[in-house]
Amino acid sequence: MSRLNQLKMYRRTYQVKGEDVNDFMVMQNFAYLTYASRSLESFLFEKGYTKRKLGSLKMGLQERSGELIYQKHLMFTQIFSVNLEFSVITDNKGKMSVKHNFYNEKNELCAMVINELYWFDYSCGEIVAPPKKIMEPFLIQKTNMRG
Repeated sequence: MSRLNQLKMYRRTYQVKGEDVNDFMVMQNFAYLTYASRSLESFLFEKGYTKRKLGSLKMGLQERSGELIYQKHLMFTQIFSVNLEFSVITDNKGKMSVKHNFYNEKNELCAMVINELYWFDYSCGEIVAPPKKIMEPFLIQKTNMRG
């Protein structure tokens, strides 16, 4: 049975643009996936892991798109935020899961994009465990609550 370690959440705010919407001014599927990827890249960048730095470490993050679940439409010019929630599946050391939750200005959940991520070591051509120096700062310390 796999064990999940929850990681801290990350939040980023955006605005729906003209190229994100269809003729009815509703944000399209590709835009949710694009903002999900941008949020992940911003998270890594803010933590000091640019594409260049990961390249120098001969590491890469491979993303496999999972599912897109709608709750409510996001519309043209609407401000929204994307929260990233990470978890690591420890019995499959190279696999991570990330859930991108899309919220409108009223903090109502509008959509979720759930992806699987794999750390790939370019020097050996294999999926590997996420580097500890990248993952350790984000682990939430769990405490036993007795009542």
